[in-house]
Amino acid sequence: MIDLFKDRYKLSLLMAALFLVGIMASIYQIYRLPYNLMISDGHPALFNVYLVPGITFLIGAFTVWHALTYKNEVVVFRDKQTDTTDADGNRSDTDKATISLDNVKDSLRQGGTEKTIIQAGLHAICKQLDAGQGAVYTLKEEEGKRTFELKAGYALAIAESTVISYEIGEGLIGQAGASGKTLYVDDIPEGYVKIISGLGSASPRYLLIVSLKKQEQVTGVMEIASFSPLNEHQRKFVEDSAQLIADRVSGK
Repeated sequence: MIDLFKDRYKLSLLMAALFLVGIMASIYQIYRLPYNLMISDGHPALFNVYLVPGITFLIGAFTVWHALTYKNEVVVFRDKQTDTTDADGNRSDTDKATISLDNVKDSLRQGGTEKTIIQAGLHAICKQLDAGQGAVYTLKEEEGKRTFELKAGYALAIAESTVISYEIGEGLIGQAGASGKTLYVDDIPEGYVKIISGLGSASPRYLLIVSLKKQEQVTGVMEIASFSPLNEHQRKFVEDSAQLIADRVSGK
């Protein structure tokens, strides 16, 4: 019974049904009025005539009020939903205006070693996305063992001489490298990634991992960590940028 009062829709149906019953009872009382007035006292008959329509009126008024307030809630929800959709659309338009593959292409035109080229491309990507961290791992094969080894980083809190590598299928980097598919994590476990600056340290919540490919063969993996979610357009931008880097490094 308590659940019925919590469900606004079911409560509206109940009140509407009671309203109809009250109308029928009122019609019956009015129909019986001539016969009831034949009673010597007459007061009980008049009491019923006043009581039933009065209750019916109250039920009807409450039903109308309830329906109007419920409708208002629906309208407000739809307005808020529309505002949210418009905001997402505006945010997407803003993203399209602020990120560009041309900037990545420009950064890759400079000469240098494979590492400096990858570093330049990664920096251009992270700056446009306002990412917290970024890293590129390239495929390395040694003595029959294939691993993805850190080649370039953006805002990484590690020494430059530190060697970080993942075997095929190991961790998210190894999994992305093995499958060649994009991975997007919107709830990074606490401590997985930590951004360290002069103001302290914080952990991003969103992680995007894409593969670098040459003729459908995975040659590397790019990892982007962000404090804000990456929409579909931004993820596509990273995928296309990663392919630009792969093509540039392979001399395509």
